[in-house]
Amino acid sequence: MPVDLLAHIFMERLPLSRPAAGLADIVEGYYCVTWQGREDNVWASLDGAPVLVFLLDAAYGITFRGAYNRFFNRAFLCSFGLQDTYITHLPKGSRLLVVRFTPCGLYHLVQQPAIGIQHPLCGIDEVWGSPGAELAEAICNAGEQERVALLEAFLLKKLPAYTTVNYMLQVAVQLIRAHQGQISVADICKQSGLNYKWLERNFRRYLGVTPKAYLSSIRFLYAYFSLMQGEKNLIHIALDKGYYDQNHFIRDCRKYTGRSPSRITSLYQQALPAP
Repeated sequence: MPVDLLAHIFMERLPLSRPAAGLADIVEGYYCVTWQGREDNVWASLDGAPVLVFLLDAAYGITFRGAYNRFFNRAFLCSFGLQDTYITHLPKGSRLLVVRFTPCGLYHLVQQPAIGIQHPLCGIDEVWGSPGAELAEAICNAGEQERVALLEAFLLKKLPAYTTVNYMLQVAVQLIRAHQGQISVADICKQSGLNYKWLERNFRRYLGVTPKAYLSSIRFLYAYFSLMQGEKNLIHIALDKGYYDQNHFIRDCRKYTGRSPSRITSLYQQALPAP
């Protein structure tokens, strides 16, 4: 998902609506936005919560390049694992409906671990076949008031008759988010009452990564948001976001985005409107 949109959600942008009672453990919220950012070179990332994105304008598509080269023109799912992946075509004015799942929500719907999904980026038809493609078309053609109702009816049908929600994993994820990734795995275990083996096993099963890898990605996202907001002092960003030093932050920046911090700052400055 465009990292700019993710930043809005991190800053507690109010959702379009809350999920129905039957989906409360599956969906965090629905977000409807009109894209006004850059049309290309937008880093795509997630905070670990899978999303389903509908492109509401039939003439618009979205193209990803980098570690994952994909094109979607109606709807796609994005799960944890994106690195060095950029959006190269998302016209201004594109309308998006974003379904943000709970950390375990997509797992419960598809009944397979995150690592069982073929790629971090996939079309809705790759997960739910022709019914998924039909849903995407129906949502694109529906009125604003109808879209969430269509979506929830579909998700409720896909929900298994019986499923056990992993609340303790969600507690651990919320701890990591609340500390912006600046918390040790040992402290997570201590505060949540979980042991390390359980934590690692469940992170791998539901999110496809270790707790340490998840911590690292969340910490970097918050550092990236500082770059987006125009912060140029890399030493300040590094220390404020829990890095050992500036070089540690720069290495992570290249790892996750394939670019240097200075290059990212330059791209955001170029996108600013002329004074």
